[in-house]
Parts: sequence; structure tokens; C-alpha cells
Amino acid sequence: MKLRRLLLAVAGVASIVVAAIGVSPISQAASPPGYSIATLSKYGGEPSIVSEAAGSLYDSSPSIGTLTYRSTDHGASWKQVTTADPSSGDDCLATDQTGAVYLCNLAGSSETAPLQADVFKSTDHGQSWTRGDIMGTGSVCGTSCSPFGVDRDWVAASIPPPFSDTGHAEVVLMYHDFYGPSEIWVNVSHDGGAHFMPPQPVLLTAFNGDPTTAVKVNANTFCNTVPAGVAIAPPGTPHAGRIFVAWIAADPVQNLTGCNVTMLQSFHNLFLSYSDDNGVTWAAQQAFDAGLGHDASTPFTSFAIDNQGNPYFAFTINLQSDPTCATPNGGTPPAPQAKCEYDAYLVWSSDQGSSWSGAYRVSPLGETGTHQFPTISAGDPGKVIVGYLRTTFIEPTSPNGKFLPGGCAGPTTIAYAVGPCPWNLYAAESVNLGAGTSGATWAVTQITTTPMHVGDICNLGIFCTPGISNRHLLDFNMSALDPQGCNHIAYADDNTVNKLRVANQTSSCLPNSGQHECHEGDGGGEFRGDHGNGDFNFDGDGCLDGDQDSVDSNDRGDGEDFHATRIDSIALNGSGTTETISGVGLSGGVPVSFVFVVAQASALTPGVVTFTFSDGFSNTGPLTSGTISLH
Repeated sequence: MKLRRLLLAVAGVASIVVAAIGVSPISQAASPPGYSIATLSKYGGEPSIVSEAAGSLYDSSPSIGTLTYRSTDHGASWKQVTTADPSSGDDCLATDQTGAVYLCNLAGSSETAPLQADVFKSTDHGQSWTRGDIMGTGSVCGTSCSPFGVDRDWVAASIPPPFSDTGHAEVVLMYHDFYGPSEIWVNVSHDGGAHFMPPQPVLLTAFNGDPTTAVKVNANTFCNTVPAGVAIAPPGTPHAGRIFVAWIAADPVQNLTGCNVTMLQSFHNLFLSYSDDNGVTWAAQQAFDAGLGHDASTPFTSFAIDNQGNPYFAFTINLQSDPTCATPNGGTPPAPQAKCEYDAYLVWSSDQGSSWSGAYRVSPLGETGTHQFPTISAGDPGKVIVGYLRTTFIEPTSPNGKFLPGGCAGPTTIAYAVGPCPWNLYAAESVNLGAGTSGATWAVTQITTTPMHVGDICNLGIFCTPGISNRHLLDFNMSALDPQGCNHIAYADDNTVNKLRVANQTSSCLPNSGQHECHEGDGGGEFRGDHGNGDFNFDGDGCLDGDQDSVDSNDRGDGEDFHATRIDSIALNGSGTTETISGVGLSGGVPVSFVFVVAQASALTPGVVTFTFSDGFSNTGPLTSGTISLH
């Protein structure tokens, strides 16, 4: 059983604020972004996907333990890696700047305490995994050690300056508790996920910003929450190291329908809290409130940050509905109306979470039907891709806006059922969110033309009715942006192949200046420098071959060695003859920043190597042996 579906709660009291709604025009490009589809070897619902800085992709699903795959060719083919844990309730993925992979897992086999979460780490591309614990105790209560139990865990990782090695990565495990109503929690590690601090409450300390907002957030998260994700603003951004946690919630007015388990409420509030002191205190924010009767839990929202640390929510919701859309108890739904449908929307912050815009309508006005399972990927600020599933049927809803169990199942004994509903995968791309809700444009691609699922998609968690509701897809899809700005959407297909699949963007990828371009670049040898003879070895095409990008020297020319511990940028000049790599590393055991430039040999000139280090040493000169390969 996927325990995340027991979607829990946190403490507070009451309040509803309805935000302004904007509608974005749809610009359907003559040639919308292209996608190809890769099929993996096994089936798994709610897959997580992540890209590391060198370009390798990882995909996991909790359906068969922590089933995990890796791709080194932009998602075209996938190879199963070692399974970190044979048991799983939920899982998720993250990477740090070195390419180390982190995998969160719920209710695994490592601990004896019930409903705990683990964080596993791999530094060898998934060949082996190590499990983090609470302060080196080897605890039997997992990485979380929560006395209130754990549900819907997410993980994020980043290496904070001045460190550059994965052993100093900050890793954040986020979840809400199972035995609430209580809290949203984080466990934070400062040693690369080896050891974690005890659970730290988010809402209890969420008064670091506007106290009035904090009271509102606490009030509306008293009974029901659905965690949406966690992220860390990357180094070099305006609020580098800022930890974001995001969730959706209902409100106290609906608590009489039951807390935590039923999921019968309309989850109309989108909330975020951020911490600038490693999770000790938090500033609570309300990103959007759609109002009572409008439900964003289909069943999850999608959360991401861009390369400058700006947060985004993508969600599907019946934002235009009114009481006339409700289906009478046990009766026949009203005639289909566009105002009653669930459509795809987005809200975002252009100032790292301090204020919010919204809501941008993502799916076109003429694209009638029902939209579910939102995903989001963000590159440069204001440049995003939102994925979603769509059927042409308008699914019947209850008076509080929830989908009715079995509502898309087709002709049955249920009077309100429509369908059976065929679902296809779509992606909508915008590069101008800065134009506002009325000015931003979207290019929409229908990725699948043969449905990847037919029938019901239940969003009531374990309250879904066996034999009536369909939860074969589990609860979400997920997407990730690679270093070239191309989107990859992981989803389950139980209609045509009954396997995991990944839709890989092949054209019109997003601008993503926070990542380096992908080019061929590697070599090694010796050179005659103006400050001493030296040697070098570099790999600047990990995004192509899956190897770790690197710059190394046994002798820079002054007798000192050098090893890059973090690559920040790789750039090839327009003619493809000179590559520049910058980052940080260790020379003689001392941290330094560096710039490494290599020029490929021509018919008339030899290859040239240049090293420049922050300790004052530089060296440049022609190759005396070895090769430099660039293009």
C-alpha cells in the first residue's frame, strides 16, 4: 500500500482568502516542442525523475521496492541500477552538484519502527547505496526518527560554499506526520546525507516572516495537508542555500468531513515556507487560495524552483466551477460545461518566494475535458514546462469539487459515471511568464496520441473505493530538466505497454543558463608551460557519455597537484576549437578556484593548455604529448 495516500495534517485554526485569477492566452506554435518516448523494462506508478549536472537521468518508482533506472543518452535508453531497498511505500530522488544521487524511501526494510523514512545515497551512479541515520546512532527508526510517523517524503540536496565536495552537501528530508494533526517536518544533514539532525518542525517556527501570514498558514493547515516538495536555492543565486518546503491544504470549515485519511476536502490553499538558517526558523507564505469548493489535489500539485531559486507550483483545478457543477448524491451529473472542468494552472514567485503571481492558465481555453497529474520543470526565471494528463470527458464532481469515485469508469451501475475516459500526456511550454497572467503565451504539445490510461483516476487516496475507483497509476507523474534545458516526463502507461515510460523533449528546449551546454570535450597529456612543464587530464562531456566531468593534474608546473571537486561552467567557443571550464578544487590539499582553457590543435598550431588558479599560480603552453578533442 502506498502510505503517502493517507494524506495527513498539521496544526492551526481558520481562514480563507481568495486570490485574483488571471487567464493566459495560448500561443500554439506552428511547430510545438517535439518529444520522443522511451519505454523502460518494468511497470511502476508515480515515478520520480531527476537530472544531474553532467546530464545523466535517474528514474525511480516505489512499485517494486525502490526500482531505479539510469540513462546516459538523454533518456533514449535506460538501464536498471541497484535497488537500494526491496521494500518501499514512497520514494523520491535528488542530486547534488557532484552528481551524487539521493533516494528517499518510506516504510523500508532497514528499520523496525513503523512509518519512518530513509535517505539513501549513491556516489557511483546507483551501483551501491548507503543509508543515512540520526546523528550516527545506526537508528532503527530510519533517517527520520519521527515519533509521529512519516507520510509523503521528499528530498533535496546542495553543496554550500565554500565547500565543493559531496561529503559537505546539505541534504533535507521533508514530510508530514502520519499520526497528526500535527506538523510538517524536516530532517537536515550537513555531511552529505551520512547523518541527520532530529526532526525539525516547520509550522511551529514559521513566524520568521510576516506573523499574520504565519497565523493564516497555520490556521488553514490544521487538519489536512499534501506535501508538494522541497528544494534548496543553488549557490550563486540571490538567496543561495534557502530551503523551500511546499504543500497544499484544505481549511477548518471542512474538518467535519474528516482529517488526514478521507481526502474528501477541497484542497484550495497552496502554501510555502522557507528557511535561511538551515531549517531552524521559517517564513510562511500563502502562494494561492482558489477558494472553498475548488480542489488542487488531483491528487498532488507539482513544485519546483528555477536556476535562480524562484519557486513554482503547477496544479490542476476546477477554478471556474460553481455549485451548479455538482452532481446530486447518487444522481446524474449536469450537462458538461467548460466552467466545471479541471484545467492546468501555474503560480510562481519572481523574488525567491517573497511575493506571488497567479494564476496563469496553462491548458488552452478550447482544450475541454479534465486535466490531472501536473508536472513542472523550470529553467531560467519565467521559463517553464508544465505537463499534464487530459481526457476529453468532463469528470463529475461532488458539491465540494472533488472527483466522484469511478466517475470516469464508463458505463456501469453508477449513475454519474462518464467515459470510459481515455487519457493522453501533454506538455505546455512558456518562456515569458514575466509578461503576466494576461500576457504570457504557451506552446502546447500532445505527446501521446494513443491513450496511456483508460478509465478512472482516483484522487481520494486510500479512500478510493475498491472495484469502482482506479489507482493503478498511483498519485502523480514527475518531470526534470536536463543541462540543455530539455524536459523529461516520467509516467506510467498501463494501456499499451504496462511499463514505465519517459517522454523526452527533442526540440525547442528551454533556455537554461544555469547549466552548461553539452559538447564533446576531453583529453589529456603533457604541456610545456611558461611557468614550468605540467600535465593535465579533463572530461568535459559528461552530459554525452555519462562520465563525471573533471579536471586533474599531477603537476600543474610548480610541483603541486590539482583535482577539481566541482565544475561550475563548461563553455565551447563558436568555432568549437576552445573549451573553458571553471569551478573549484584542491591543489596540494588547499581549496582553490580555477579556470582551465584548452585549445585544440590545428594544421598549423599545436594544442594549448592554460591553468589559472586563485592561489596566484598560472601556467600556459603547448602540448608536448597527448590529445585534446573538442567539437
